[in-house]
Amino acid sequence: MHIGPLTPDEYRNSIYLDFEGEGKKKDGTVPKPHMAGIFRPNEKGGGGKYCCSFFRQEWKPASNGIPCATYIAFNDFFEELTKELEKNKSHLVYWTIHEELVLEYFLSDSIFKKLRPYLYNLHPLARRYVNRTRKFGKGVSAKGKTLENIFAAIYAKRHPYPPFPLGAAEACRRIDIACTKNKKWKYFTYKQKAYVKDLVNYNEGDCRSTWLIAKRVGNYFS
Repeated sequence: MHIGPLTPDEYRNSIYLDFEGEGKKKDGTVPKPHMAGIFRPNEKGGGGKYCCSFFRQEWKPASNGIPCATYIAFNDFFEELTKELEKNKSHLVYWTIHEELVLEYFLSDSIFKKLRPYLYNLHPLARRYVNRTRKFGKGVSAKGKTLENIFAAIYAKRHPYPPFPLGAAEACRRIDIACTKNKKWKYFTYKQKAYVKDLVNYNEGDCRSTWLIAKRVGNYFS
């Protein structure tokens, strides 16, 4: 696991990860994510490619309705991703320690051991950058600020990614119900299809936001 700044080229060569799921339960347990989004920046740093994977077998109908989505088992997905990271000598970048804890808890020990050297938590360095550059104003700390807050502070003139008032956890619960009732995408109602599309769009926004923050941080600390 890497700690500290990467070079701008290393950030550009990284893969950006974001999970979506029901979130922490009242008893403190964290369920396995329903899906993960992955963003791969272009080599020259302008844009990139997003795709997502659904981990629940029941979500197969939903995956058929989203061009960039596939269904795959959680362990299988990260086993394939680890091979890509090893081959390209790149990092798996995510926003907070939450992703890392989920990976350690739900992956098999053998896969997590192989994946661990490529993991990279961007949050500590992003907070340091924002505090040093006083993006929230003099004397205002980045502590407690969300990904959306920090992205908006760094890219004040950029149009923000679309908000998701329903919330990812509630969307996942509603998609669970839709997939239980409908075995094919064509039988989903308009609202049910919208839950899936909006969740994926929200996830893509978080992946792209993490990359753009990494890009700014990399240039600053290089």
